[in-house]
Amino acid sequence: MLNWSGSRPDAGRGISNVIEGSLCSLAPLRFLCDEMLDSLAQWLRVVGYDAAVPVQGATDRQLVDLAQAEPRWLITADSDLLEFACAPFYVIYLAGRGEQDRLRELTLRLDLDWCFAPFSRCKNCNTLLHIASTQEMTIFYPGMPEWPGETVLACATCRQLYWEGSHVKRMRHALEVMNGWR
Repeated sequence: MLNWSGSRPDAGRGISNVIEGSLCSLAPLRFLCDEMLDSLAQWLRVVGYDAAVPVQGATDRQLVDLAQAEPRWLITADSDLLEFACAPFYVIYLAGRGEQDRLRELTLRLDLDWCFAPFSRCKNCNTLLHIASTQEMTIFYPGMPEWPGETVLACATCRQLYWEGSHVKRMRHALEVMNGWR
Protein backbone atom coordinates (compact mmCIF):
# COMPACT_ATOMS: atom_id res chain seq x y z
CA MET A 1 0.00 0.00 0.00
CA LEU A 2 1.36 3.43 -0.94
CA ASN A 3 1.73 5.80 1.95
CA TRP A 4 0.27 9.07 0.63
CA SER A 5 2.16 11.11 3.19
CA GLY A 6 5.35 10.05 1.44
CA SER A 7 7.37 7.17 0.14
CA ARG A 8 9.09 4.46 2.09
CA PRO A 9 11.98 5.83 4.15
CA ASP A 10 14.47 3.96 1.96
CA ALA A 11 13.06 5.11 -1.40
CA GLY A 12 15.59 6.82 -3.61
CA ARG A 13 18.55 5.76 -1.47
CA GLY A 14 19.47 2.68 -3.48
CA ILE A 15 17.64 0.25 -1.20
CA SER A 16 14.36 0.12 -3.12
CA ASN A 17 13.56 0.82 -6.76
CA VAL A 18 9.84 1.43 -6.31
CA ILE A 19 7.47 3.19 -3.96
CA GLU A 20 5.61 0.54 -2.01
CA GLY A 21 2.52 -0.52 -3.98
CA SER A 22 3.53 1.33 -7.14
CA LEU A 23 4.16 0.13 -10.66
CA CYS A 24 6.50 2.97 -11.62
CA SER A 25 10.17 2.48 -11.04
CA LEU A 26 12.22 5.03 -9.16
CA ALA A 27 15.19 4.36 -11.43
CA PRO A 28 15.31 6.19 -13.70
CA LEU A 29 12.73 8.70 -12.52
CA ARG A 30 10.38 9.76 -15.31
CA PHE A 31 7.59 12.27 -14.76
CA LEU A 32 4.45 13.59 -16.40
CA CYS A 33 3.39 16.90 -14.83
CA ASP A 34 -0.16 18.05 -15.40
CA GLU A 35 -0.76 21.48 -16.95
CA MET A 36 -1.03 23.21 -13.57
CA LEU A 37 2.52 22.12 -12.74
CA ASP A 38 4.38 23.25 -15.86
CA SER A 39 6.80 25.31 -13.77
CA LEU A 40 7.57 22.27 -11.61
CA ALA A 41 8.28 20.29 -14.81
CA GLN A 42 10.75 22.97 -15.86
CA TRP A 43 12.60 22.69 -12.54
CA LEU A 44 12.76 18.89 -12.93
CA ARG A 45 14.16 19.32 -16.45
CA VAL A 46 16.73 21.88 -15.30
CA VAL A 47 18.09 19.25 -12.94
CA GLY A 48 18.14 16.54 -15.63
CA TYR A 49 15.00 14.52 -14.91
CA ASP A 50 12.80 13.39 -17.80
CA ALA A 51 9.66 15.50 -17.19
CA ALA A 52 6.97 15.57 -19.86
CA VAL A 53 4.00 17.91 -19.98
CA PRO A 54 0.83 16.84 -21.81
CA VAL A 55 -0.77 18.76 -24.65
CA GLN A 56 -3.02 21.56 -23.43
CA GLY A 57 -6.52 20.46 -22.62
CA ALA A 58 -5.70 16.78 -22.07
CA THR A 59 -8.41 15.04 -20.07
CA ASP A 60 -7.73 13.32 -16.77
CA ARG A 61 -8.23 9.95 -18.49
CA GLN A 62 -5.66 10.89 -21.16
CA LEU A 63 -3.15 11.89 -18.47
CA VAL A 64 -3.56 8.62 -16.59
CA ASP A 65 -3.37 6.58 -19.81
CA LEU A 66 -0.18 8.39 -20.86
CA ALA A 67 1.41 7.85 -17.43
CA GLN A 68 0.63 4.13 -17.66
CA ALA A 69 1.79 3.76 -21.28
CA GLU A 70 5.18 5.45 -20.89
CA PRO A 71 5.50 4.59 -17.64
CA ARG A 72 5.84 7.86 -15.78
CA TRP A 73 4.89 9.25 -12.41
CA LEU A 74 1.93 11.57 -12.97
CA ILE A 75 2.51 14.57 -10.72
CA THR A 76 -0.60 16.58 -10.05
CA ALA A 77 -2.29 19.03 -7.72
CA ASP A 78 -5.70 17.86 -9.02
CA SER A 79 -7.29 15.57 -6.42
CA ASP A 80 -9.75 14.29 -9.06
CA LEU A 81 -6.91 12.18 -10.48
CA LEU A 82 -6.88 10.17 -7.26
CA GLU A 83 -10.31 8.77 -8.24
CA PHE A 84 -8.81 6.51 -10.91
CA ALA A 85 -8.32 2.89 -9.86
CA CYS A 86 -4.67 2.95 -10.95
CA ALA A 87 -3.89 6.18 -9.05
CA PRO A 88 -1.91 4.49 -6.28
CA PHE A 89 0.38 3.01 -8.94
CA TYR A 90 1.09 6.12 -11.04
CA VAL A 91 -0.16 9.34 -9.41
CA ILE A 92 1.73 11.56 -6.99
CA TYR A 93 -0.71 14.11 -5.59
CA LEU A 94 0.88 17.26 -4.22
CA ALA A 95 -1.27 19.03 -1.65
CA GLY A 96 0.96 22.11 -1.34
CA ARG A 97 -0.55 25.38 -2.51
CA GLY A 98 2.49 27.15 -3.92
CA GLU A 99 5.37 26.08 -6.12
CA GLN A 100 7.87 26.09 -3.26
CA ASP A 101 5.61 23.89 -1.11
CA ARG A 102 5.07 21.46 -3.98
CA LEU A 103 8.78 21.26 -4.80
CA ARG A 104 9.54 20.52 -1.15
CA GLU A 105 6.75 17.92 -0.92
CA LEU A 106 7.99 16.11 -4.05
CA THR A 107 11.57 16.23 -2.75
CA LEU A 108 10.57 14.61 0.54
CA ARG A 109 8.38 11.97 -1.09
CA LEU A 110 10.98 10.78 -3.58
CA ASP A 111 14.20 11.94 -1.93
CA LEU A 112 14.91 13.89 -5.14
CA ASP A 113 18.48 14.82 -5.85
CA TRP A 114 18.33 18.42 -7.12
CA CYS A 115 21.97 18.14 -8.21
CA PHE A 116 21.29 14.98 -10.27
CA ALA A 117 22.46 16.15 -13.72
CA PRO A 118 21.97 19.91 -13.81
CA PHE A 119 21.53 21.69 -17.12
CA SER A 120 21.51 18.49 -19.19
CA ARG A 121 17.94 18.82 -20.56
CA CYS A 122 16.12 21.61 -22.32
CA LYS A 123 13.81 23.25 -19.78
CA ASN A 124 11.34 24.06 -22.57
CA CYS A 125 10.92 20.73 -24.37
CA ASN A 126 12.70 18.07 -22.26
CA THR A 127 15.26 17.11 -24.95
CA LEU A 128 18.76 16.12 -23.82
CA LEU A 129 21.24 18.92 -24.52
CA HIS A 130 24.53 18.59 -26.39
CA ILE A 131 27.54 20.84 -26.89
CA ALA A 132 26.59 23.32 -29.59
CA SER A 133 28.53 23.39 -32.81
CA THR A 134 29.65 26.69 -34.32
CA GLN A 135 27.05 26.18 -37.03
CA GLU A 136 24.25 25.70 -34.47
CA MET A 137 25.31 28.84 -32.59
CA THR A 138 25.22 30.83 -35.83
CA ILE A 139 21.84 29.44 -36.93
CA PHE A 140 20.06 29.31 -33.55
CA TYR A 141 21.33 32.67 -32.29
CA PRO A 142 22.50 34.95 -35.11
CA GLY A 143 24.81 37.64 -33.81
CA MET A 144 25.69 35.71 -30.66
CA PRO A 145 28.92 37.05 -29.22
CA GLU A 146 31.86 34.66 -28.98
CA TRP A 147 32.94 33.70 -25.50
CA PRO A 148 36.25 31.87 -25.69
CA GLY A 149 36.35 28.95 -23.30
CA GLU A 150 32.59 29.14 -22.64
CA THR A 151 30.64 25.91 -23.17
CA VAL A 152 27.40 26.50 -25.05
CA LEU A 153 24.76 23.77 -25.02
CA ALA A 154 22.07 23.32 -27.67
CA CYS A 155 18.65 21.72 -27.91
CA ALA A 156 18.22 20.03 -31.28
CA THR A 157 14.42 20.05 -30.95
CA CYS A 158 13.53 23.65 -30.11
CA ARG A 159 16.86 25.22 -31.16
CA GLN A 160 17.47 26.86 -27.80
CA LEU A 161 21.01 27.68 -26.70
CA TYR A 162 22.19 27.61 -23.09
CA TRP A 163 25.36 28.96 -21.51
CA GLU A 164 26.69 29.62 -18.04
CA GLY A 165 25.52 33.09 -17.05
CA SER A 166 24.57 34.83 -13.84
CA HIS A 167 21.09 33.25 -14.03
CA VAL A 168 22.71 29.80 -13.94
CA LYS A 169 24.62 30.72 -10.79
CA ARG A 170 21.35 31.79 -9.15
CA MET A 171 19.66 28.58 -10.29
CA ARG A 172 22.54 26.43 -8.96
CA HIS A 173 22.13 28.15 -5.59
CA ALA A 174 18.36 27.45 -5.65
CA LEU A 175 19.05 23.78 -6.49
CA GLU A 176 21.49 23.49 -3.58
CA VAL A 177 18.85 24.95 -1.25
CA MET A 178 16.26 22.47 -2.58
CA ASN A 179 18.73 19.61 -2.13
CA GLY A 180 18.99 20.64 1.53
CA TRP A 181 15.34 19.59 1.99
CA ARG A 182 16.31 15.91 1.61
